[in-house]
Amino acid sequence: MLRHLLLPFLKTPHSRSPRLSARLSSTKTVPPHNSLSTFLTHARLNSLSPTSTVYIGTHYEYLCLQTLARLSFSLTRTGGRSDHGIDLVGHWHLPSLPYPLRVLVQCKALRAKPKPWVIRELEGMYAGAPSGWRNGERTVALLCAKREATKGVREALRGCGVPVVWVMVEDTGGQGRVRQVLWNAKVSELGAEGLGAGVKYMPSEMEGAGLEKEVVLTWKGEVWEPDLGKEEEGG
Repeated sequence: MLRHLLLPFLKTPHSRSPRLSARLSSTKTVPPHNSLSTFLTHARLNSLSPTSTVYIGTHYEYLCLQTLARLSFSLTRTGGRSDHGIDLVGHWHLPSLPYPLRVLVQCKALRAKPKPWVIRELEGMYAGAPSGWRNGERTVALLCAKREATKGVREALRGCGVPVVWVMVEDTGGQGRVRQVLWNAKVSELGAEGLGAGVKYMPSEMEGAGLEKEVVLTWKGEVWEPDLGKEEEGG
């Protein structure tokens, strides 16, 4: 499943199509869902408990996939058992680069405060990724979590030897909100100079709650609104 999903992302302009590891399964299956809405329908039809580990994890993966699009990520859920810790794969389209960066994503639907080990685990996922998605090949590892990065996590992020992005995605009644975006110097070295993070206020999804803030990306000090339609056409 993972091999099947990664192949289209490897075939991008300005790059060759490297061979994928032979240990990845080549079995092609049609998933019963491919978005948050189709997963909710699948869960309802199959009486999947909202408190089950499978429901919570899958729901959060799709929520992150949907929410990260606002930060210019175009992603696909892997949905396989042999995914080597990779939940989502795709590209990050930056205004400073003529080509997209490849992205490997882990989603952590943990209620507890994150610990530094999540960064070490992410680094291990990056190192064990298929050929063409590893060190020095325009690939970023991204971790989505429900809680803010602690001091220990931020220190681990800064000291990490691979390009890592941290995004806090909060579930606000079925809608994802970006509350924190961090990245280390390795990401900047790939071409993210001039990229920053700011706060934008928008109407709350909850009736009568007024405005709520969400973290957005900035480019050279200005709020950056990605052209999602254009990115999908060029991805």
